[in-house]
Amino acid sequence: RNPTVIGALAVLITILTVFLAYNANNGLPFVKSYRITAQVPNAEALIPGNEVRIGGVRVGIVESIKPVAHDDGTYSAELALKLDKTVEPLPEDSTVIIRSRSALGLKYVQIVRGTSDQGYPAGSVLPLSAATPEPVEFDQLLSTFDEPTQQNIQENLTEFGNALAGRGPNINAAIGALKPLMPRLE
Repeated sequence: RNPTVIGALAVLITILTVFLAYNANNGLPFVKSYRITAQVPNAEALIPGNEVRIGGVRVGIVESIKPVAHDDGTYSAELALKLDKTVEPLPEDSTVIIRSRSALGLKYVQIVRGTSDQGYPAGSVLPLSAATPEPVEFDQLLSTFDEPTQQNIQENLTEFGNALAGRGPNINAAIGALKPLMPRLE
C-alpha cells in the first residue's frame, strides 16, 4: 500500500519487460537449447541473429559466424546455431543451405531434415559436405544477360511503370468491365 513500493515494483516490472523484449530474438533466458555448428562454403550477407528454419518454421538463430582456413588455401565459414530443443537430435543426413529471405538481401539458414536414425548430439559439427550448393540469386540471374539486354530490360521496366502510374482507377474499371466475360471463358 506504500506508493514508493508500488512505484518501485512498477519500475522493476517495466525494466524486466524491456529486457525480455530486447533479448527475445536471441532466445529467452533459462530456456534450454540445442547447439550445433554447421560448416558452409560461404556465409556472405549472413549475420549473427539471422533465423534458422526447418520446413519454413523458425527453429533457432545463428549465434556467431567464424571463418575457417583450410590446408589447401581455401576458406569456409562455421555457423554456431542455437536451435530449439524440439529439433534434437538432427539426423546425420540433414543438409544446410543459406537462402534469401527477401529481395533486399536478408538471409536465413535452411536445414532440410534427413531420414537417418543416427542424429547429431549437442555440440556436434555438421561437415562441409552437408552444405548444399548455393541457390541462384535474382541478381545472378539477371547478370547472365549481356549489357545491351540488361539496358533494354531496365528501360522496359521503367516504361511499363510509367504506363501504369496513376491509372489504378482505370485498371479497376477495366477488370470490372471484363467480369461478364469470365464465365464464358470457363
